[in-house]
Amino acid sequence: MTATTPVERVAETLEAAGFRRMPVPFVIGGLQVEASGAFVGAEPSPDLVVIGDTVAQSPPRLQQIIEGVGRALDMMSSRRPLTLVLVGPRPGSAALSAMSRYARVLPVGEVADEASLRNWLAVLLPLQLPEPHEAGGDTATLELLARVESPLARDLVSFAATGEEAVAERFHALVDEPFEDEDLVDGEDAL
Repeated sequence: MTATTPVERVAETLEAAGFRRMPVPFVIGGLQVEASGAFVGAEPSPDLVVIGDTVAQSPPRLQQIIEGVGRALDMMSSRRPLTLVLVGPRPGSAALSAMSRYARVLPVGEVADEASLRNWLAVLLPLQLPEPHEAGGDTATLELLARVESPLARDLVSFAATGEEAVAERFHALVDEPFEDEDLVDGEDAL
């Protein structure tokens, strides 16, 4: 990241995640909002994100701003979730609780590194899943086979590589196997 202030670091992270920056001050429902930053997300995360800086604005003022934005969204019957990202010194728990009545509050503080910031903002950012490794399944199967002592379990685990359906068919065949011999005996007695 090249940003120097906490507000700029949050802004860069949100923009990289696909949020669109709104000019500040912005107007919502006829209310002019003075904030350190504002962003609008696109589907599937259509949040309205307001950045509040506790160094530039007092917690009561931030509460007033977020309450006004929340009420303006309600008056407009907006279904857009409201999130307040707080940078700077963390306000007291009473102030955070009061703000959280109107918005989801993410107090990121004066985050030092990108990993910590991404962790605090994770609820707003796209989920990043690790790439699946095809060879990992084969290795796990071999390790499982090495630990299994039961011949029945070894047989089923060996079929795991061919798929769920193959395991189910083999399992059904193994369950039916003892009864097939009885059917032959019962059938011979009937003749």
